[in-house]
Amino acid sequence: MENESRPARRLSAVRAGSLLHGAARFCAVAAVSMTLAACSTTDWWPFGEEEENKLQAGLTPLAAGEKPPPDAVNSIVAVIDGEPITVGDLRAYRRTGGPFLPDEVRNDYRVLLQSMIERRLLKAEFEKNGVRVDDATVERYIEGTLKESGQSKAEIEMALARVGLTWEQYFERMREEVQRVSLVNLIIRSRVNVPDEEVAEAWEKDPAFMQKEKLVIADIFLPLPTDDAAAAAVRAQADEVARQARRDFEDAAKKHSKGPGAADGGKLGEFERGTMASYFEKALAGLDEGDVSAPVEGGGGIHIVKLLDVKKSGRRPLEEVKEEIREAIYQKRLQERYEKWASEDLRREHRVEILMSDLSGITG
Repeated sequence: MENESRPARRLSAVRAGSLLHGAARFCAVAAVSMTLAACSTTDWWPFGEEEENKLQAGLTPLAAGEKPPPDAVNSIVAVIDGEPITVGDLRAYRRTGGPFLPDEVRNDYRVLLQSMIERRLLKAEFEKNGVRVDDATVERYIEGTLKESGQSKAEIEMALARVGLTWEQYFERMREEVQRVSLVNLIIRSRVNVPDEEVAEAWEKDPAFMQKEKLVIADIFLPLPTDDAAAAAVRAQADEVARQARRDFEDAAKKHSKGPGAADGGKLGEFERGTMASYFEKALAGLDEGDVSAPVEGGGGIHIVKLLDVKKSGRRPLEEVKEEIREAIYQKRLQERYEKWASEDLRREHRVEILMSDLSGITG
């Protein structure tokens, strides 16, 4: 049975590589892992009266392992909650659903079948749980995906046209994505919890939260004219501004600085030693936290620098990063919980029967 479950795992692994993946924001989506079960039509009959009528109308179940002839459009490959999926259904889904899968699997009928089963099961869950989404919500979702991916509606429409799809078909697929998010919020999110102890443990173990020493600096910049006399006047002004800055740096920066951040008291941000311009490194040499440098020339002017804060090397404070860590763990846990729900819980609530494990005979 190991080789039979491979298509479902492959679908899960490649979902994120979809051609139109740039327009899908919800990343915690996994495929339903279906176990392909070979069933003999001689000792098993999965159909009720309604399904039996459909068979009498021309739908033909195949024996386990039997390959469908290329023109057997009515041959049944699977039954989901009593509703058959035929070869013809799969061929049609390749045209409408295949373009939303990566290039390398879009013609793989085993992967297509798993994708089709997943969508049918989820649609049943949408109906059962009353998950409905109006057009305005879908439009806002699409606007967000386009903004996030940097794509335009025209670009998406061109991509759709290249694979034979319309904007309306894409719109409905996005509706399903919004419904999927709503379903996850309804059924799964409440089951996911990240305690403080787990956050602290991740913080202690993850080297990503180690940091080098950083200096938080502010700067007063006075441009130096090329004229010698005017430059001498600016140098004299710089000495006076430096005296003012030692009393109230923020006020002096707002009054005199012509550099970035002047309106914010000259604040420039935080930097590691050895990464700044040489005149900044010179100005900061020997300063303690709160000190103001003497005027230093460089970069077309005179700089008066204040060392606002020194962030010591070591692990970033837990309080500073704990919500970032919690969110990362939460998203991972949500993904895992969704996969369990989709592959186990959801399957127990529905009847999924695979009648044909070998789909290599399907063409077109």
